[in-house]
Amino acid sequence: MDNTLLDFLGLKRETAREAARMMRERGWKLSEKETMERIFRIYDSKGIEYQKTFADLVYGAGYRGNRAERLQQAAIIGYNRRKFEVLRSYPGVERLLSRLKGRYRLAVLSDAPRNKAWQRLILSGLEGFFNEVGTFHDTGKQKPDKAPFLRMCHRLRVKPAECLFVGDNPERDIAGAKAAGMKAAWAKYGHVIGKKGKKADFVLEKPGDLEKVVEKIRYKKIRLVIE
Repeated sequence: MDNTLLDFLGLKRETAREAARMMRERGWKLSEKETMERIFRIYDSKGIEYQKTFADLVYGAGYRGNRAERLQQAAIIGYNRRKFEVLRSYPGVERLLSRLKGRYRLAVLSDAPRNKAWQRLILSGLEGFFNEVGTFHDTGKQKPDKAPFLRMCHRLRVKPAECLFVGDNPERDIAGAKAAGMKAAWAKYGHVIGKKGKKADFVLEKPGDLEKVVEKIRYKKIRLVIE
């Protein structure tokens, strides 16, 4: 989902910038650039889905009591307000999913919490395209662990070899899908996080390339699972 269907890191940059602006208006002393750098250091160390980013940011800078709470809540409000404005799918994604939905069963498999995954699908207008949506809460495991991939196969009632997984992260998405026995397509156009991982079966330069890939696959039964 994130960085495969949605420009999620682009959203994170925009929301971090708005959070910094809201905080600076209320006495936060760091520049926008330094604030954004600190936010992304927290993401790097604790994960992009970490839910206490702004608490760590504010208390890590030495703020306490009402002043800390004011800054933290201003950041959260700025983040959420900007999120609703900028969350969009990549160009061509809706057209692609519309063309594939009538021919294949489609599923989303994300490391995001269940509520966040559904929020993003609804905000982006993509919720109606998928037969199944899998999240971190289904197994308590994150990619590249095989459990989320195999759980999705169980829900779709198919074998791993009948699935094509599409994701942007070689270390997590591609490695996990291949370990589970799926075919894997690397969404090269996404914001790649991490080092080069397991080699994908296919490389997508843009979302629309997926339609060409599925034509090449020999399986008569295929389900598309999208990160």
